[in-house]
Amino acid sequence: MYPRNYRFLELAKEFVQNELVYSTYAILVGSVARGEADKYSDINIICYTGREQYLGDRVIFYRGEYIQLHTKSILEFPNKELLAYNPWHYRFLSESVILKDTNAELSKLQNWAKSYFSSIKGEKGSIQDVERLIEGRIKYAEDQVGAGRAFGATHAALAAFTESMLLHQFIYENNVSLGHIVTHLRKLDRSSEIMDVLPFSPASRVTFEEVAKVMTKLREHLRKSGFDHVGGLSELEDDLWSRKAKRKAEEGDEANVLWHAYNKAFSLLLETSQDKEFEDYFRTLPSQLKRSLEEIGFISLPPQDIEGLLTYTKYVIDDSKHKLKLEQK
Repeated sequence: MYPRNYRFLELAKEFVQNELVYSTYAILVGSVARGEADKYSDINIICYTGREQYLGDRVIFYRGEYIQLHTKSILEFPNKELLAYNPWHYRFLSESVILKDTNAELSKLQNWAKSYFSSIKGEKGSIQDVERLIEGRIKYAEDQVGAGRAFGATHAALAAFTESMLLHQFIYENNVSLGHIVTHLRKLDRSSEIMDVLPFSPASRVTFEEVAKVMTKLREHLRKSGFDHVGGLSELEDDLWSRKAKRKAEEGDEANVLWHAYNKAFSLLLETSQDKEFEDYFRTLPSQLKRSLEEIGFISLPPQDIEGLLTYTKYVIDDSKHKLKLEQK
């Protein structure tokens, strides 16, 4: 465990005790829960409450550190049956630390979840869950290609591939962090050919500082467009991204920071698209912002590269299944 983890753990406990009196359960997730916190890390907390006025995501600056707080309704608190039916949605429980457990139900669920996710049954359930999830994305990408809409197809294919990579990382390393995904990808036999088709490779020649500025521009535009209530658009998020850029600059991993920025920007655009077709929504953005987003991967890939991404998605899923078969022998 990194030294800063001890401070973060104590700070998280103090924050929950003093500020989350309305919560029934609270858990720590992310780099601090994994014991990987460094000087650029923040604290990620998920809490469950019966008070609707507190629901939502927000960033809080507390005693010199950033806390990303995700407050959910107590009605969303899972049970064993729900977790087994939709395990991928609750994978965070596999690397969580309990901060508040009013009636010991969270502790029971966490113990069961960790045992489940480390079992053959749990791994099989996670694979099936992800397959159901990406099936729709693959079909959408294929339909978009057929309709001559390469932009929408590109980003549906990327969403499917990213999910398959997170699953593969989870199956092989029991890690659900997007920040490790490029490192994990490089371990695959076909990593070089996969990296060649991704639209956010180091060949983009964008600096770490520029990536952080692109994310700030996007948040500023979305806030001005009336989405300031959406989680992830707080001005404090801008500083968080500057921190992440500094960390990646020290690591010297351009592909990692580009992929991380792309996925965060993609999530924000999806959340604010108000059910518009992604390609149509993207076209409504200011020209300068679109050019900036192109620098971090928001481009149209040629049809053969889109097809390649879908093929690699199936390859990654199949390799996850292969590991499961080896474990069953």
